[in-house]
Amino acid sequence: MDGKLYTKADMYLSGSWRGYWEQVGFGRQLMQEFILRFVEGKVEGTGHDCVGSFTFTGTYDREGSIVMVKQYLGRHQVTYRGTYDGEGTIYGQWSIPPFWSGPFALTPTNRQLPHNHTIEDL
Repeated sequence: MDGKLYTKADMYLSGSWRGYWEQVGFGRQLMQEFILRFVEGKVEGTGHDCVGSFTFTGTYDREGSIVMVKQYLGRHQVTYRGTYDGEGTIYGQWSIPPFWSGPFALTPTNRQLPHNHTIEDL
C-alpha cells in the first residue's frame, strides 16, 4: 500500500458519463455523447442534448463540490452546482438566473477505480 488517503475527489473519473437535467415543460432531458475530464481541480467536457451541442468547464474540490458552466455553442450558458454522493453520482441544481433552475444528475458510464487506487484492509 502507498499509505495515501483517498477522498471524494479521487472518484471523479475522466471519460464517458451519462446525465440528465429536468425543467418544467421539458421534463427529464438526457445528455448524449457526454465526456468529462477531471484534472487537478479542473473539469472540462463536451456533449449534446435536446437544446444542442455544449461544452462544460469548471472546478471541483476534495469535499465533493463541483461547479461547472455549460456553454451551448452559439447560445446561452447554464450553471451547474452539485455534490458527489460518495457512490459515483453527482447531484445538484442547474440554473439560468434569474428565473430558471432544476435538478440534474451525472454518473460515469464505466465505473473503474483510478489505476493507482489501493484497497485497504479494515
